[in-house]
Amino acid sequence: MKKKIVIVGAGSVGFYLAKTLAALGNDISIIDNDPEKVLRAKQELDALAIEGNGAQSSILEEAQVESADLFLAVTRIDEINIVASMKAYKMNPQAKILTRVRSGDYQEKNALLDLKELGIEMVINPEEIAAREIQHLVQHATAQEIMTYSQDRVYMVALTPTDTCDIMHKSLRELGKQYDELPFRTVAIDREGTTIIPGGNHVFQPGDKIFVVCLKDELKEMYRLCGFRQKKMIKSVMIMGAGKLGRLVAGKLKNQFSVRLVDHRKEKLLKAAKELPDVLMLHADGLDIDFLESEGIGDFGALITLTDDETTNLFAGLIAKKKGVQKVIVHINSPDYLPLVKGLGINSVVSKNLSTVDAFMRYVVKGRVHSVMMLEGIDTEVIELSPSPNSKIIGKPLAEIDFPPDAVVGGVIHPNGEEIATGKSIINLGDRAIVFARASRVSDVEALFN
Repeated sequence: MKKKIVIVGAGSVGFYLAKTLAALGNDISIIDNDPEKVLRAKQELDALAIEGNGAQSSILEEAQVESADLFLAVTRIDEINIVASMKAYKMNPQAKILTRVRSGDYQEKNALLDLKELGIEMVINPEEIAAREIQHLVQHATAQEIMTYSQDRVYMVALTPTDTCDIMHKSLRELGKQYDELPFRTVAIDREGTTIIPGGNHVFQPGDKIFVVCLKDELKEMYRLCGFRQKKMIKSVMIMGAGKLGRLVAGKLKNQFSVRLVDHRKEKLLKAAKELPDVLMLHADGLDIDFLESEGIGDFGALITLTDDETTNLFAGLIAKKKGVQKVIVHINSPDYLPLVKGLGINSVVSKNLSTVDAFMRYVVKGRVHSVMMLEGIDTEVIELSPSPNSKIIGKPLAEIDFPPDAVVGGVIHPNGEEIATGKSIINLGDRAIVFARASRVSDVEALFN
């Protein structure tokens, strides 16, 4: 169903939210006080782009907030987001209001401002979301990307199988005959920059980055079949950047790993030392090779680069890979750079902004569609949705359904359990299907579930 959506903030988060929501057929208005961002929105988005302060009543009126179904405040300034959301709630109490808030001061239990009382239904903290994603990637060292569903019982994992593993040079159909119950379903392949939604005849080739759906209890067997039998466990982690994200990640990892936090800014390290007294602080430049060698960088299980400078993050990551670090995670701000970073040998790339977009999308969509997420760097989206009572897919094995091309069901979440999808899987009313599809096929998939 088409929705009227107003977005305050046309930076990376607002732009990609508007792009994704417009592609789903929604009516979008986007506001920003930066003329260049507004011009980009006018040129590249199917949206009404308005130049002005999103916290001003006149600008909100111009964006027709009073008739909006959804209001998203996503600028980098918490106070603008909160004031804009308060005004939007006054103008339209029926609208669903979601707000990007980075400071913990507004989210503490004893905070003076109760954001829910002000009409804000959901608060999304970008750093907290990215920190959880990074924590997952360190805990699952082989994975390049991870998403979880059904309270972490279903995993979507991206990884590159070894050249000599059990699945290499075999088609999906051959593997289906070889294994009675293959512990995963391959839902997408990134082959030299080309995205493939695989069918039964697709053969795994060296260098493929594959995206698989797997139940949590089958992760170990999935890794084994992909060639990762005796992966050395990560014990020590170096984090570059003692900003907010770096401190959050260090706090999440310190009880499980030996963590060192590096920054060239003394004031950041002093703040981090107060918050994390049991984490070793190192005052240094992350690109200083002499420093890295003196710390024995090659002996670290993981390096996570979270400075404010994308160039520093990337080069530090490349140095670490050259020195033999097992797991390198690089943070970049703009999702536009994701395709450029691919192929450089970096294990995982995290974009706080793209993770924030995905977090908003999980709450923005409602009804049969439970979540929509973009996979980083490839032309595929993940949709979690339920069939309507009139859907033709109900009660039929997937093999008998004329599913849209370039779309595949990865898993089915039943009320009493989860399963990896096969041709025999049946989707019933009340179930949730995890579907992987090219952006151009999303509307076809939704129509099938209608």
